[in-house]
Amino acid sequence: MAQLGKGQENQLKSLAKDLERLQKKLEMVHDETGYEDLGHGLLALEIAEHTVEETLEHTGLGGEIQHKPNAQARRQAKQWQKTVSGLRVQGAKFLKTHPSEDMATALKALEIAEGSLKEVVEHYE
Repeated sequence: MAQLGKGQENQLKSLAKDLERLQKKLEMVHDETGYEDLGHGLLALEIAEHTVEETLEHTGLGGEIQHKPNAQARRQAKQWQKTVSGLRVQGAKFLKTHPSEDMATALKALEIAEGSLKEVVEHYE
């Protein structure tokens, strides 16, 4: 994985600030309206901000995940990853016969969860 240049790092720092500002604005509208979907949007922005911060944090590591061997934690994370993967596959089949924007959003969230759990598994290898 390539190292970030100074320009790219500055772009990511700016993006993180923009995401934080958007979160605050969306949170205000969510608090005023109580719309559940806006709450989902807040979560999406939190995830986006987290990915940018993680990239900035790990830029000196070339994006590599630091390992802390722990067989029990790895097994548990691997089991959760398998469960999430199974849910995602079942949900995709369901979506084909029952079109739903909410299901499509849920599948995106499961895809993110599956990827994050993969990183957890790698962390404990």
